[in-house]
Amino acid sequence: MVMTFINKVTDSIPETKLGILSEWSLRLCLSWIFFYYGQQKFNHLIATPEEPFSYILKMDFFSSIPIISSWLIALSEFIFIPLLIVLGGLKFIGPVAKAMSTIGGILATIVMIIIIWGYHLPVEGESFSDIHLQLMILAMSVYFTFK
Repeated sequence: MVMTFINKVTDSIPETKLGILSEWSLRLCLSWIFFYYGQQKFNHLIATPEEPFSYILKMDFFSSIPIISSWLIALSEFIFIPLLIVLGGLKFIGPVAKAMSTIGGILATIVMIIIIWGYHLPVEGESFSDIHLQLMILAMSVYFTFK
């Protein structure tokens, strides 16, 4: 009886115009996180374009193309992912918004998989309890892959 009452009261909340806040809070947070960390990487590469990130050299696959890998990760985090995720929320631009959101989500998911399984676990030797922030970012990235 209590649950029925609670369900009745709360059922309409996601359907309100304010329900969009939940999606936009995720979009803006995810975009800001990638932008923030990407900006640091981008600034490093602008200052020393011939010097790859030190952690790239420790990663098996990416150490063979360290400069390219460094630039790809910096540009993805600083520009592409935030831009695609934010533009993907602008429903007034039509069906292309969904495509942008999906592409941004896929790119963010790939980046996070590489960061988690290519660096944090094998190189740093961290466990899943050590990488809770990265796992949350991965979950948000997967959400926008299918949103």
